Amino acid sequence: MSKPNRYYLFKAGRLVGPVTGTKIEELRVSKEILRYSWIMDETSQSWSPIDTMPTENPFEATLATLKERTLSGAFVYRDLPFTGEVKGIHSFGLELMLPKDNRSVNHIQNNSVHLLNLIDETNLKSSNAEVIFQGIEKLTEGSLLRFIWRDAPTPL
Repeated sequence: MSKPNRYYLFKAGRLVGPVTGTKIEELRVSKEILRYSWIMDETSQSWSPIDTMPTENPFEATLATLKERTLSGAFVYRDLPFTGEVKGIHSFGLELMLPKDNRSVNHIQNNSVHLLNLIDETNLKSSNAEVIFQGIEKLTEGSLLRFIWRDAPTPL
């Protein structure tokens, strides 16, 4: 019978171990492993950093998906509904084009917070995000509203 693999943990000049693989799994489940900086598997004899950051940023993945889609956006300001076409999605926010005939848009206050519903009508899915209104630009085809993200959009 082979002996079980053992691990060592290291943080701030302190070595802990040997620790069994079962104990390592318990530490992972309880998230206590995040208290340590390094781990060494006895058989490999090499130290590896304990990654405390998620390997993939969920916001970036959601953003990439949203950029691939043709989206419309909808939000309510003081009981007035606004809908339009999303013209640009960026890491810092988005732009929403409202139809030309919408005069109520002039009443939206800068830095007001809104729950924006992003709608992918082709796939019948939607995503919600909290956004902060940053301004408006009047164009011949309508009003271009600019928002920055307050909270990341939910995945589609």
